[in-house]
Parts: sequence; C-alpha cells; structure tokens
Amino acid sequence: MKRLINSRFIFAIPALVFLFIFVLLPIFSIFVMSFFSWDLLNPPKFAGWSNFARLLEDKWFWNSIWVSIKLLIMTVPLCFFIPLALAVCLYRETTSSKILRAFFYWPYMMPAVAGTTMFKWLLSYDLGLLNYILKSLGFSPVAWLLKPTPALFAISLLRTWGMTGLLMMMFITGLQSVPEEFHEAARVDGANRWQTFWYVTFPLLKNTNLLVLTTAIAHVFRDFAGVYVLTGGGPGYSTMVTPLYIYSTAFTQWRIGYAYAMSVVFLLISFVIAVFTLRARER
Repeated sequence: MKRLINSRFIFAIPALVFLFIFVLLPIFSIFVMSFFSWDLLNPPKFAGWSNFARLLEDKWFWNSIWVSIKLLIMTVPLCFFIPLALAVCLYRETTSSKILRAFFYWPYMMPAVAGTTMFKWLLSYDLGLLNYILKSLGFSPVAWLLKPTPALFAISLLRTWGMTGLLMMMFITGLQSVPEEFHEAARVDGANRWQTFWYVTFPLLKNTNLLVLTTAIAHVFRDFAGVYVLTGGGPGYSTMVTPLYIYSTAFTQWRIGYAYAMSVVFLLISFVIAVFTLRARER
C-alpha cells in the first residue's frame, strides 16, 4: 500500500474511477441489456439473441449505417482541408489573425441546437436567406432540406461549419511547433512557398493530421443533435444516421432492448474505425 501511495499511479486513481463509473459501466450495461426485451413500462425479459437476429433483417438500420458512412465520406475531407487552409493563413501571431481565429472558432462555442436552428432558417425553401439570394440573382431556389441529396449536403455543411474552428486551432498548434530552420533551409535550396509547404511543413504535421482526422471522424460518426434538429432524419430515411435511428427506436417505439442491441453493433463498428485510425497513426 505504501508503494502504491508513493508511486505516481496514485494520481491516476480518480481518473480510473471516473472512467469506470461513467464509461466502462454504461458500456457493460449496454451489452447486458441488449439481450433483454424491455419497453420501460414492464420488467425486462430475457430475449437471448433475438434482438441481434432481428437486427440482421432490419434494412433501415443498415440504411442508417450507410447514411453515416456517406456523411463521413462527404464531410471529413471538408473538415480537413478547409481548417488546414485557414490555419496556414492565420498561424502567425498578428492582431488580425487573432481576431479572425476567434471569429472562426465562434461556431464551435455555439450550442448545437442554436447553431442548427440558425442553419435551418438559412436553408429554408420559402423563407431562407440562401434561396432569397439565389432568387435575387435570377436562379431557381433549391429545396435544401426537402430532397435527399441536398439534405445530406446541408448536414455535411453544418458539421463542417461547426468543426472548422476547433480543427483550425489544432493545425495552428502544429504549424507553430514546426522549427523555422526547416523553412529557411528550404528557401536557401530554392523552394518556393508551395514546395516548402508540401515537401517540408505538411510531412512534419503528420501527428497533427492524424489527430484532426480522428477528431473529425468521431464527431461526424456520432452526430445526433445537428441531424435531429435540421432534418429529423428526412426526407424519408435519407438522412437517418445511426444515432438518430437508435434514439427513435428507443424513445418513440419504446423498444429499449432492441435499441441497446443496435448500440452494441454501432459501438463495434466505431471500435473498428478507431483501430484503423490508430494503426495509421503508428505507421
């Protein structure tokens, strides 16, 4: 006991207790409850593997997985290159760059529901500012939230808008840690600005790049509030992402055990994506 008190691991105990109570215990309860049938009104009944067997035939669950993957494919490149471009422009410590950093970081600080409500008004077919501008310029209005492809694109834009400030700050931290000597050596060798960035700066940002990709993937894949407020999963099931489908199954159909089973599968898919990302980081 004295050795434990004197060791540095004593400081990790509060974090481990917090991790056990608020992370590991809920995950364990999800696995256990996925084997039960429960509607919140009656006691849970053991159902064995029936929830998972039903899950294999639920086409709307697999559709929600595909919608989440499409959002990942559409959004992650935007969440990577736009913050990178902004960080390259704003990483130097000047007064104007500090003001612009705060401006771009502001959407991340805004509550998700407030920001999404504002976005919903901007993209409204009849009253939206964007369609008003399009009509003023002589173009036809776009049904941003009423058709599947524009609705998916609108969610991608919303997530990119909300994440850009945070990811930009990660890139700025990485850029400021690159020693200036590397840039000076490249300039002495005759490299222009683009060649200096592409052959010197960008490879040195490897760890930052992977951190940004991991953060973007995690935020997009688990997005719930933005989709719920902006489209509610519609039109039809075209923007029904997996977290929203699990929520609607649990709290509108009251199939709690079945929702737990979907959560287990979604958790395993997220785990596979996390493993691939960490392996890429090690390389």
